[in-house]
Parts: sequence; C-alpha cells; structure tokens
Amino acid sequence: MRPYNFSKILIVLVIMASIGTAAADAIEPGQKNVPLSYQITNIQDFPDHVFILHGTPNPSLDILDSSEFSFYKLSICSVYAVPQTVFDSVQMDQMDEAQIEEFLKNDTRVASSNLTMDGIFGTVNVADPLESALILLEIKSIKDNNLDIKKTKIIYYYSDGQKVEKPFQSENQIPLHTAPGPSWDFYLYFIALPIVALVTILILALRRRSH
Repeated sequence: MRPYNFSKILIVLVIMASIGTAAADAIEPGQKNVPLSYQITNIQDFPDHVFILHGTPNPSLDILDSSEFSFYKLSICSVYAVPQTVFDSVQMDQMDEAQIEEFLKNDTRVASSNLTMDGIFGTVNVADPLESALILLEIKSIKDNNLDIKKTKIIYYYSDGQKVEKPFQSENQIPLHTAPGPSWDFYLYFIALPIVALVTILILALRRRSH
C-alpha cells in the first residue's frame, strides 16, 4: 500500500477551496450585486470604549469610528467593545489572528454584540435602479460583556441620485426596497420645460397670425 502524499492532498484542498470561493463570487447573468455598508450613528457617545469589527473569514481587526464601514461580501461580522484602558494594555496590534479571536470571544472584559452582519445586501436585476444600501446602527447599552446594538433604518441609494430611508420593524427583516418615483429634475427637464416650450411656440405663432 502506497503512503499518502500529503503535499498533493494539500494542493487539491487548496484548489477545491479556490473553486468554491469563485463559485460563491459568481453572479447569475442579468443580475448585479448591491454593495452594503454600515454606520454606527452614536459611537461618539461611548468615548471610553474602542469598537472593533471582527469577522469570518475577515477582517481580523478593524477599529470603528463614526464613518461608514463595509467588508468582504462573504464574511459574517460582529462588533466588540473593549474598554480603552484594556485595549491600551493588551496591545492588540501585536497579536496574531488566533490571539485576537481568542481575546475578543473569551476575555470577560470584552463586550460582544448581539448582532451579526452580512457583507452584502444581495443581488437584483441589472435593470433595477438600486445602487447600494446603508444600514444605520445604534448602540443601546454596554453592560458587563454584553454590547446591545440595534438596526434603526436602512437607506437605499438609486442610480438617479435619489435615496429612500426605511425604518427597521424587525431585526431579522430588512425593509423591502421600492424604486422612488421620478425626481424633480425629471419633471423639470422632461415635463415642465417641454410644456413651457410648447406654450411659447403657440404664443409666438398666434402673434404672427394676428399681425
């Protein structure tokens, strides 16, 4: 019986993983991905904590502020709150990925959020005017090792520059997006101006006849 060639097995496993990732990244014909981002609207109300985004397969460690943030579409992420004094003492920038995960998930001084976040909104038809989506988050409380964060609203952005805000009625149900009606620019350029031009032409024509 021939011994296993573990190097060949490892190569096969890497190739299979690459194929799986490529398949997951593939988009069906006629569809497009809708990017999704997040923003914590009241993070400045908790200056004594450092808020960290950690996910699988990434990112390992992203420090959050009041800006919008996003991550790899196949990742599942959570937010962790670390007291500033603890963050300064443990020197997380010197930890490797395994140490970071161990610290965030098992250190009793770390507050873990009750919210898991997806990296992508989903796919829509290429004719859909939806361009991107932003979920607004609000920190409700930090108590012991529990970080309570809620989704408050989602903002949909469309290709014509319009946006639509919808509040969350349930944490597990994203409000459906509906394309907004024509903008004021549409009414101005494609309805109002042609009508004004037509009326002006008619007035000029009537004046010429009267002379």
